[in-house]
Amino acid sequence: MTITDQQSRAVAYLLHEIRPDWPVASLVSLIEKHRDIVSLGALTIAATTKAMERTCQTPGPIFHPGPHWPEAARARLPKPPPCEDHIGQEGYSCRSCHADVKAGIRPADRIGKHHEPEDEDHEAVPTGAASSIPKGEQ
Repeated sequence: MTITDQQSRAVAYLLHEIRPDWPVASLVSLIEKHRDIVSLGALTIAATTKAMERTCQTPGPIFHPGPHWPEAARARLPKPPPCEDHIGQEGYSCRSCHADVKAGIRPADRIGKHHEPEDEDHEAVPTGAASSIPKGEQ
């Protein structure tokens, strides 16, 4: 089933009533990007469930697979994009990226996306410097 323009606007206005910080225009755009993947009922259930989660800061996770989708709709959801840096992990839920964020290596907005950490300035032992291991033990 394809979600119509009128249906996507109706869902967007409903979500905006639940989460006034989510702009209607952004919601309509997001829904229209995913208009062919689910039924109106499944979309409404998943979207309102996510909108009611205070930890969900943006509407993007509505379209991530998860328990907020009715069981029948989960099988029809497209496979999420892979993490660009960690083979075999989904981009939005990559455990390695989340660990990097906790370790301060990766910014939170780079989860699932390629990230080149900045070079850290470490003092290196100069080449030819004396070793602290006694000569007989080397």
